[in-house]
Amino acid sequence: MNFLGLEISIGKKQEQTQSRSSDPRSYYFDGIYGHNYTPVSRVWDGEKTLGELGTPIMNVPDYNVLRIRSYDAYTKSDIVRIITSKYFHWVVGSGLKLQAEPNKVVLESEGITLDFAKFQKIVEARFMIYAKSKQADYLKQKSLHEIALDALQGKVLGGDVLAILRFDSNGPNLQIVSGAHVKSPGMESEYFTKAEELKHKIQHGVETDLKGKPVAYYVCKRDKEDLIETYERIEAIGAKTGKTMAWMISAKKISPDHVRAVPEISQSLEKIAKLDRYTEAAVGKAEQAANISNYIKHDKNSTGEDPYRDIVKAKRFEVPVDSENPYVLGDGLANRITEVTSNQTFNMPIGATIEQFSTDIETDFGVFYGHVFNIISAGLEVPPEVAMQMYNSNYSASRAAINAWGYVVDNLRERIANEIYIPFYKAWLEFEVLRNKIDAPDYIKSINTGNFMALEAYAQCRFTGKNMPHIDPLKEVKAISEALLGNLISREQATENLGYGSWEENFKKKLEEDKLIPEPKVETDNSNSNGKEEQA
Repeated sequence: MNFLGLEISIGKKQEQTQSRSSDPRSYYFDGIYGHNYTPVSRVWDGEKTLGELGTPIMNVPDYNVLRIRSYDAYTKSDIVRIITSKYFHWVVGSGLKLQAEPNKVVLESEGITLDFAKFQKIVEARFMIYAKSKQADYLKQKSLHEIALDALQGKVLGGDVLAILRFDSNGPNLQIVSGAHVKSPGMESEYFTKAEELKHKIQHGVETDLKGKPVAYYVCKRDKEDLIETYERIEAIGAKTGKTMAWMISAKKISPDHVRAVPEISQSLEKIAKLDRYTEAAVGKAEQAANISNYIKHDKNSTGEDPYRDIVKAKRFEVPVDSENPYVLGDGLANRITEVTSNQTFNMPIGATIEQFSTDIETDFGVFYGHVFNIISAGLEVPPEVAMQMYNSNYSASRAAINAWGYVVDNLRERIANEIYIPFYKAWLEFEVLRNKIDAPDYIKSINTGNFMALEAYAQCRFTGKNMPHIDPLKEVKAISEALLGNLISREQATENLGYGSWEENFKKKLEEDKLIPEPKVETDNSNSNGKEEQA
């Protein structure tokens, strides 16, 4: 039947035919059920259910605002202080220790013979003194370890900092510039004109070449009187030395091609703000509830009036009054009982009872706070047990949390070592060799010939810090001892794992101490069966 151009079938099922392409690849044949399926293709944007994920959003970070919000949270929020303090105290703490480890195999392959033990001893001793001195700081105010702590704090809270390597007559020193001061100059400035001539790009205070490699950084300097911004162009690579002289110490970047990074707590800023407001509200409510210790509950017979007060009011002049105890009824009697017994007494209307005011604010707050805190802490890779320093679980669970945090600390230490300690150590080592303070055969020759492999082999090192505390020191010592007996670790590694410093230094001190201990007296036995004196 045809109705308004539409074919309508009544009482008969029409066979539906499907046109297929002559190309056998245009359909799929199911050999089990004997059905033909035409493949359907569509663009997949991550949604399985239409509209479930909403409109895709490409986040463009506002580095300045994120930095301000992050530092504001660090200033005001206890949560941020609690969690980030674990970063600063454990990753750097009082400083990382140099373990010079020149690559013997590579040096020998380059024809260099080196007294490795002597080299390590001299290098580690001299670098330790230099790193602890104020000479490592461009402003001569802090040690290298304090500079590393500032750099770590700057990248965690601010997203990144700029490290500038400089030299004076005593050796290298570092200048750390806050990421807030690394800004792009005005579009009309001569810096943009020169950058365009070189086909360079200036973004967020970083000038990059055609490959995206940083070639310079722009540090903003503001005149307090004129409020005029001036800029200093800091070259990333030294023109004379060809070595890296300035670099960004960055947190995680949203995209690898971004030149700047966002603070580590960026993703948790909103939760932190809400939890802080909830905490203040809960504490305020609990304080108000604490001020109400009891309340009066009336029944149907209670009028809410004090019967004694009504009697006294009606018969004010007929109530007998004792000269010594003028208040015998109502509130006066209650007050008198309070004075005598030191217990507060209430004058209650008829039918009224007094009950203690109770609230579940404290219980509910603790559970909710703990859940949200765990989420924020996990987002920053800090176990909640470590963040709160509360090891209420069993030994295995607490030990697992400490081990997990120890793994994170090791990774963070390796990053801060690569960003601060190792570049500074390489510059210091070269300076010391050039001054003939350290014996390094063919080192200067390798500089002149550009022997990269030999220079890198000389500069191989590790920087170690304090280990995490042990839940049960006795169990840890037994485990390390078993590993030592099984030749699984060295004595130096065992000492480091237990947090006892350097094995070599400890051994030397022990030998010196043993010399101070008087030798025990030798006892003799003069009574033997043969009557001869015999030494016991």
